[in-house]
Amino acid sequence: MKAIVKTRAGEGQLELKDWPEPAPAVDEIKLRIAYAGICGTDIHIIKGEWPCKPPVVLGHEFCGTVVEIGQGIRYFKPGDRVVASNPAQTCGTCSSCRAGNPFMCAQRISAGYMIDGAFAEYLCIREERCHHLPDNVSFRQAALGEPLSVAVRAVTERTTVHSGDLVLVSGPGCVGILTMLMAKLEGATVIVTGTAKDQQRLVCAKERGADVVVDISRENPLEVVRHYSHGVGADVVYECAGVAASLDMCWEAVKREGTLVPVGIYSGPINTDFNKVTMKDLRVIGSFGYVWTSWQRSIRLLSERKVNLEGLISHELPLSRFEDAFRWSQDGSAIKVVLNPAMV
Repeated sequence: MKAIVKTRAGEGQLELKDWPEPAPAVDEIKLRIAYAGICGTDIHIIKGEWPCKPPVVLGHEFCGTVVEIGQGIRYFKPGDRVVASNPAQTCGTCSSCRAGNPFMCAQRISAGYMIDGAFAEYLCIREERCHHLPDNVSFRQAALGEPLSVAVRAVTERTTVHSGDLVLVSGPGCVGILTMLMAKLEGATVIVTGTAKDQQRLVCAKERGADVVVDISRENPLEVVRHYSHGVGADVVYECAGVAASLDMCWEAVKREGTLVPVGIYSGPINTDFNKVTMKDLRVIGSFGYVWTSWQRSIRLLSERKVNLEGLISHELPLSRFEDAFRWSQDGSAIKVVLNPAMV
């Protein structure tokens, strides 16, 4: 089969290769990949900023059709439409696993950088990571199920947004726009900020319900927040850019006794004024990944058409055009790129 492989550590080192087609273990499902989305983590891996174990097939946002099942599979059969999540493997016995939060398992193994992922024609994944996809949810929308689950976890499970709150989302990437959508569903007024290269993403955020969008190269986001909050600050701030300067702005934008949620992943250690947490009496709540309920809520939102993710997909490309896909995902040309292994 064809697959996009990180062949060696360091920056770049990507190739489209002939790769062994996987066979499912007793507890695994083999999927024919319909779509796989490019994530910010993939960009960190490409830049050599995120640990991985090459040679390895990248990609961890995916959906597809069951083509084969292991002998121990109980709830899926060939032909089922499936969307699946990470981590691919966990110990299953630690306190985090028992509490239903596999991302906190110290022994977790994630597809797409530790073991082979979804930028390929086929993938094998454990049954426990799979979710049935309703017939009325397209594979294209399901390809964004993973970032939607990240946003659902951050907004509806890790924090509380009240109707009438002022929410700031810094960073209008896919997760940022989805975070905005979740905050709007909770009844908040939402400001989304981005940089000069984010023009297309800011337009997308505005078209999908953001009350205010701010290009910080042209307008002071803190003045905008002060205006809409009558000088108080934002009730809840989601930092989705994964950039130190964005976090610095968020410390200033959040109100005293407000809530700040780092959602974006930084490329490494950063310097920031953490005294703001004490001096402003803030609640700082980390939100990493998702849990089972995040996925169930996301699938229900898609099935009930509470959200429509089609407009976030700016490019659909074959595996052979991975260089264009990754370049556009980095330079602001794309909102969300999905790879279609069946496309020539």
